[in-house]
Amino acid sequence: DDARKGQVDESGLPLVYDKALIEKFWENEKGALQKRWTEFLGFSIPYITKLAGYLITGGTDELAKHDVELAREARIIMEKLGPTYIKLGQTLSVRPDVLPQAALEQLAILQDNV
Repeated sequence: DDARKGQVDESGLPLVYDKALIEKFWENEKGALQKRWTEFLGFSIPYITKLAGYLITGGTDELAKHDVELAREARIIMEKLGPTYIKLGQTLSVRPDVLPQAALEQLAILQDNV
């Protein structure tokens, strides 16, 4: 790692962790991080609002009634957000201790299609 210290790849990211080089990278990106946050929030806020609406109007029973719809929407959002979120979905797709069956089935599609 010492030989690669201070070196960056073609996009400007350091080959070895270097806080100053990472900060320099983001300074040069001119709003890319804010754009990505805006994209994430653009998908997440409507989804979370829908989820909260179901919980407020009917509790967990209402949520369970819409589990397939919500799971499908979550998968589609992960696909739109890209590789990092797809990987998260793939990881969660094998966790029946964390997610309901409908979510597991939808997220398993990410295993098949990627």
